[in-house]
This record gives sequence, C-alpha cells and structure tokens, in this order.
Amino acid sequence: MAKRRMRRTSQISTNRQSTADSLADTAKDMSVNAVKVATETAKAALGGMQELGRAMASMAAPAARRSVKTANEMTRAAIDSTRDLTRSATDTAREATRSATSPARRTTRSGASRRKSGKRRAA
Repeated sequence: MAKRRMRRTSQISTNRQSTADSLADTAKDMSVNAVKVATETAKAALGGMQELGRAMASMAAPAARRSVKTANEMTRAAIDSTRDLTRSATDTAREATRSATSPARRTTRSGASRRKSGKRRAA
C-alpha cells in the first residue's frame, strides 16, 4: 500500500508543477499581450495625433495666406494714401506759390510787353 501512496503523491506534485507552470505561462502570455495591446494603442493614438496635426495645418495655411494677403493690401492702401496726400500737398503748395507770385508776374509781363511794344512803334 505504501507504493500506492507514493504514486498518488508523486502524481499530485507533478500536477502541482504543471499547474504552476501553466499559471506562469498564462501570466507570461497575458503580459506579452498587454504589451502588444499597449503598443497598438500607442500607434493608433500617434496616428490620430498626426491626422489631427495635418488637419490643423491644412486649415492654418489658408488662414495664414489670407492674413498675409490682408496685411499686404493694408500696406498698399497706406502707401497709396500717403502718395495721394503728398501729391495733394504738393499741388496745394504749387497753387499757393502761383497765387502769391501771380501779381508780380503780371506786372513784370505787362511792363515787358509795353517796352517791347514801344520799341516796335519807334522803329
């Protein structure tokens, strides 16, 4: 009878080892699978962030172009208005100069024309 007990005992210890090995293998597989899932999740998140970045960039580029275009138009308008103001001031200054010197010109012209006409008559 002692032999039977030893066999049973040895079978039980063998089963315990296989159960422990089985649990260790299962834990190992779960760990490996957890790492795989985490890796795939990180890849998917990175891909999503890249797509979001591309979408934002595609929206930002036209907005930046519009901003630059608007800034250029505003600069041109400012330069054009400055030119117009300068021209107006120059024209006003010319007119003022002409108005101030016009009586003197008339006097000079009328005196010169009288002299010339007198010389013609004498000749």
